[in-house]
Amino acid sequence: MTIEKIKEEMLKWRDFYGGDISDTEEIKNATSKEELNTIMEKHREFLEDMLRDANSHLDNFKRKVGLDYYCH
Repeated sequence: MTIEKIKEEMLKWRDFYGGDISDTEEIKNATSKEELNTIMEKHREFLEDMLRDANSHLDNFKRKVGLDYYCH
């Protein structure tokens, strides 16, 4: 696939949660597949951070209600 076609697909793509890749200018300005791959990997890190935050929020709630000592 050409770089221009990849950019077009990336700008239309939505992740599992319905979110897009927020830095569209970075996509538009990319000149190589390596740069586009880096953009996608940054989005992966963003999703991983969101999961960590969500798990931390859940753990804090479990502690608050006294369920943090029970097995999963």
